[in-house]
Amino acid sequence: MMLIAERLYIPEGTEAILWDMDGVLLDTLSLDLTLCNQLLGQHFGEHVTLTKVFIRSIFAHHPPEFWRLIFEFAKSEYGISGTEGEFERILETYNQIRNDSVFEVNPGIPEILENARNLPLKLAVVSNNPTEDVRKLLSQAGILDAFDLVIGNDVRDLRKKPAPDTYLLAAETLGVTPETCVVVEDSMVGAEAGHQAGCFTIGVAIGSEDFEPLARSPWTDRVYAAFHPNRVELQFGKVTNKHILTPNEFVSHMVEHVAWRMGCEIHLRWNNDDWFLLGTRIGSRISEYDTLQDSGVALGMIDDGSAEVLIERSNEPNVVMDSVKHIDLDWFLSLRCEQLHSGEPLMDLIQGLSQGVGARIRVTVCSLEDPHHTWEGVFRSIGIALNQMFTHRAIPQEFSECRLEKPVPDGFHQGTVSQGDIRVNARSCEFAQVTRKTAESNVCVFTDFSKQEPGNYRFHVSPAVTVGGLPALLDRFAKAAGLTLHVDYEATVLSSSHVVLEDTALVLGRALKEMLLLRMDQYGANAAGSSLTTADDLSHQPIRVGLSVEGRKVWKLVPFHESFDELRKRFIIGQTVCDDLFSEDLDDFLDGLSGGLNCSIMVHIKDRIDPDKGWQMIFSHLGKALKAAFEPNPSRKGVPPGVKATLA
Repeated sequence: MMLIAERLYIPEGTEAILWDMDGVLLDTLSLDLTLCNQLLGQHFGEHVTLTKVFIRSIFAHHPPEFWRLIFEFAKSEYGISGTEGEFERILETYNQIRNDSVFEVNPGIPEILENARNLPLKLAVVSNNPTEDVRKLLSQAGILDAFDLVIGNDVRDLRKKPAPDTYLLAAETLGVTPETCVVVEDSMVGAEAGHQAGCFTIGVAIGSEDFEPLARSPWTDRVYAAFHPNRVELQFGKVTNKHILTPNEFVSHMVEHVAWRMGCEIHLRWNNDDWFLLGTRIGSRISEYDTLQDSGVALGMIDDGSAEVLIERSNEPNVVMDSVKHIDLDWFLSLRCEQLHSGEPLMDLIQGLSQGVGARIRVTVCSLEDPHHTWEGVFRSIGIALNQMFTHRAIPQEFSECRLEKPVPDGFHQGTVSQGDIRVNARSCEFAQVTRKTAESNVCVFTDFSKQEPGNYRFHVSPAVTVGGLPALLDRFAKAAGLTLHVDYEATVLSSSHVVLEDTALVLGRALKEMLLLRMDQYGANAAGSSLTTADDLSHQPIRVGLSVEGRKVWKLVPFHESFDELRKRFIIGQTVCDDLFSEDLDDFLDGLSGGLNCSIMVHIKDRIDPDKGWQMIFSHLGKALKAAFEPNPSRKGVPPGVKATLA
């Protein structure tokens, strides 16, 4: 693509740009809104008014048709039947005032015209107004000399837009073929004319149409929100230092996820819907960083949506999309998502990232309840994987002094903080003690990240309750998380095994949350992690676990090659595992931990693994994911946990 004035992309080989005038080169819309209401008020009364929406809807038509549509509207809405004489008088006054007015040139147009002339490209104006009127308005605006040709709607034997005739004449007169011409239009009428002429047609949403209708139109090849210059700046730093503006808010949010998980500041201003090109620009910026490793892998998730991503540097960059057995990938990609009509723009963005970074990106869609959560999981995965691969040449000093062994201001909090039946007895960035006392039970949990020692687990429960295998699972979790864990649980009456596991997990989650809150405030923390760390893990881990505090309380087991009903019967319910534990109670443990830590937990089950081995693996990998989530990350210092954290 050729870039003109840092704001307009046109195809290589373009020889001429053919411009509409009203709403594209000149801001004539503002005058029309005022003038039309003024003329209607003078002739029919002040109560007869037109909205900006209506004016925009007819803005592309030549003046006689423009006013005919206004008269039809006044008749249907207000019961007013203007005479032919009134029509002619209003049209004459309108044309006279309009032709004597000096209109502002739309922002970005002078820079584009100047740069285009220097390339050099041939330039023409093709308008649905009379030729001499067009020349006069362009002259009064000071830009007539920029054009080689002006063609209006009064050339004999030529049909007006949306017919292609005037654009075909412009190409012929300039001595170029329509295929080498770019048409710039603000309306469906004009865009249809450019497309039917065989030109590359650009819509711009500064005149008669909004961005989305132009983007969905079959007549446009590319659509711009405006002609402001593009800006793509990305650097490692504080993730809340960001400004992202694209024509689509959901695309902006996906770019934000990539920057957020990479630990980058981002300042992005993008004016068009070439999402592939946007991805390429962002990927090229990322590729300038020093390479840590040639591949990255991630389990990305938010709420009930998740995906796995593998990125590998390659001389043949491409994107491979896959999904687990129970998800119809084509259906998923076709689904609307927030302001997007389908996933196609997001796929274009990923394709562009692949080209810009110079990498193969393999995406596996794993969990789908709501498309926007799943796409968030995809782009979070991409950001995490890229973070593993790249680092900045010079990380600012204030972001490189994170040492958990350093004491922090007010780093140890002692004393009882009571919230309902939860008591926080002590907390710091590295340890916490939390108790929960109800009418039936008393639970005390102590967690310590400063050292790893054998755990101490006491469960004083009714003889009928079998939880003898729980200490071994908790030990697996603690070792993988890199912490010391002590649990003291007492409930000899009105107790059951599922209550023991859920209550223990709830208090454990709360203790972890107390530490994490301090860490995020004092140092910053990843706030999300998974058991996937290397490309080999995708092959060697039949079960992988992700955890995130940047979402809502959700926990989910996701089978890859069987239905959830099959998984429930053979793995989640009715199995006795780990000596004497009920599988359905371990399910409750995940529920309790998710509630206490207020986090999302995603368990991906790739293979039909034996339940006993599978649950042991879940606890180990849950600890590994937790360790990654707790690791210091100064780019997120002061960022609170929660679903709105990215909006801080």
